Amino acid sequence: MAEWHEFRLWRNINPNQDDVFAFKQEHILPILEKYDIEDFLMLDEPKFVLVRIDTNGKSAKQIYSDLEKTIQTEPLFSKVTVESWSPINDARDRILAARERARLPIEIPQGGWMVKGKKPDGEWVVMPEDLEKQAAAFSIFMSKVAGRFTKAYLKEMPYRVEDRWLMSVFVHLLLDSISTCQPEENEIRDFPYI
Repeated sequence: MAEWHEFRLWRNINPNQDDVFAFKQEHILPILEKYDIEDFLMLDEPKFVLVRIDTNGKSAKQIYSDLEKTIQTEPLFSKVTVESWSPINDARDRILAARERARLPIEIPQGGWMVKGKKPDGEWVVMPEDLEKQAAAFSIFMSKVAGRFTKAYLKEMPYRVEDRWLMSVFVHLLLDSISTCQPEENEIRDFPYI
């Protein structure tokens, strides 16, 4: 039975992001393809590159071994660690933590919450939302959607794009491709990451 594993490739140095991008293209992506990994999440964290993979225990051990061998040839990373991970628990925890950081109005009951939009005066409209419904959507995005985008981006892009304007166009195209209208997109871009 498959389960989620969280691999952390700990940074040895403060690498150039172009080198990290190339490492993902040349080393991590081929390992994922070798084991037919479709569902994964890859994130750049300050101290490590995080690769969350849905696979069985035997494949997880083989992937760990391959990652260990790979970092021995690259000065970017010092070690690989692995632990279990739950997309649904992570999603729920992130939603609740963001709620705390957002300091929502007292009339919003504990649990799930959502930002519906903006009033004409610029104030955000916040309302209750079913926590489990939110956590399920967030979990699906992390475990099924984001990795497929990452895989396509790493396979097809010839280099890491640094141009902030071009990246903003990519974000626009992604939002537009999932039926986000222009006023919603503008509000999404305005909302601070918390």
